[in-house]
Amino acid sequence: MTVLDGSPVTDRVRPRPAAAEPAEDTDAGEGPLRSVAIAMAVLDCFGEEPELGATKVAQRLGVAKSTACRMLAALASGGLLERSGAGRYRLGLRLFEMGQLAVDRLMLREVALPVLGELRDVLRETAQLAVPVGADVLYVDRLESSEVGIMFHTELYRRGPGHSSSAGKAMAAVNPAMARAIMERGFVRRTPFTIVDPVRYRQVMRQVRADGYAVSRDEHTLGMSSIAAPVVLTRGDRRVAVAAISVVGRTASILGTRKMAVVQNVRRAAAAVSAELDRSTP
Repeated sequence: MTVLDGSPVTDRVRPRPAAAEPAEDTDAGEGPLRSVAIAMAVLDCFGEEPELGATKVAQRLGVAKSTACRMLAALASGGLLERSGAGRYRLGLRLFEMGQLAVDRLMLREVALPVLGELRDVLRETAQLAVPVGADVLYVDRLESSEVGIMFHTELYRRGPGHSSSAGKAMAAVNPAMARAIMERGFVRRTPFTIVDPVRYRQVMRQVRADGYAVSRDEHTLGMSSIAAPVVLTRGDRRVAVAAISVVGRTASILGTRKMAVVQNVRRAAAAVSAELDRSTP
């Protein structure tokens, strides 16, 4: 998409110098495409922080604060954002519902579901399908084993930081955009075992690329570990991870004596989904 002056709309509108801050009505009259571009950029801001106010949004996008206020209010009125108090906003439920609808229609999920089912039945562990969302991992499908009960039904386990999950590592190793987002956001220690050193994280990324799979040992939740492999689309000589398949369970079960059996089955599942997507995607 481009704005009316022909310049491209990227993930963020390029900030303008502070001395040249636009007047309150700078965007007036520039047409609907300009408004759409700003709206998309505003929503992108919430991919990095859960709550934002007009001042910070205006600073990030290089627009007048009044423009940011109007856009935030408009998005809130449509349900894409919701007010959280004190002039701050967060993503709204309508955006989540639309996202879930989009996920449901993805060929990825249709292709992966039977593979996940087979993986769960063979290993008797929870099998998951994840996609990258900025620096986070979003689990779009999960087939649970009877061993872990209902713990993964909570919001905490629907989306999480990419640096502390095997799925996030597997995708970031073959997805430069996700790796860059993780490095830019920084690392939060969730457990004593979470990797928070950027140098160490880069070493892990190289190892994941060499091995074809990633491991998370007690990094997200103590006592729970996972193994993941990337789902990769290949176009010519370019390979990009668009998803990951992982198996999660108690650490002793995942990384104990049958670790290599888990690795082999997870890699085989991810390779099967990758091959089907390559055949099916134009």
